[in-house]
Amino acid sequence: MIQIDDLALDAPDGQPLLTGLHLSLERGANLLLLGPGGSGKSQLLRVLAGTLPPRAGRLRIGGVDTWPGEGALALVGRLRLGLVFAQGGLLSNQTLWDNVALPLRFAGLPDVVERTASALARFGLASVADRRPHAVSAGDRKLANLARVAALEPDLILLDDPMEGLEVDDHPTVLGLIRGWAEDPARTVVLALEGPGPFADLPARRLHLSPAHPSPTAAEPR
Repeated sequence: MIQIDDLALDAPDGQPLLTGLHLSLERGANLLLLGPGGSGKSQLLRVLAGTLPPRAGRLRIGGVDTWPGEGALALVGRLRLGLVFAQGGLLSNQTLWDNVALPLRFAGLPDVVERTASALARFGLASVADRRPHAVSAGDRKLANLARVAALEPDLILLDDPMEGLEVDDHPTVLGLIRGWAEDPARTVVLALEGPGPFADLPARRLHLSPAHPSPTAAEPR
């Protein structure tokens, strides 16, 4: 599913975040990206999503060259990708309903209304579905991001600190969802976290990043 060769990535200020990263992750396998803030976890997720070019190296997703190449545009019609940002990620001028439904329409999937309604209800968002992101809590915005991914049913799921900002009562629902994705042989999940926390027993390889040492520790099998 993911093939990385000699990838290098810089921070916005030009300082190196990653150098010489090699990684091969087969379909159905999962990966924990672990490291403190500033280690490059979020930036690497954006490279994998095709929205941020690396400084150097090659990336293939699902057998498709994205870097060098067209990034996310290269995956259109070939692979469904779901991304949950640590913050933001929703269109501010659209309701939660439209934010969940839009990727389904873009992908040409059937039953958009049913999929959208089911995903919003799963996360307890039906009563605020007609509100825009600024009119709901940070926790509900995170849940809406997860609902969008759940409705899309992607092949590759990229999650940036998915528990951040959630109410404690929502943790079991989100943990159950992510565990279900991770145990599905048809899906590949990449989680960016400061530490494994509640995902310590997830079936996944681990890649440790450090801002002081831009060459990452090799991914460990689990």
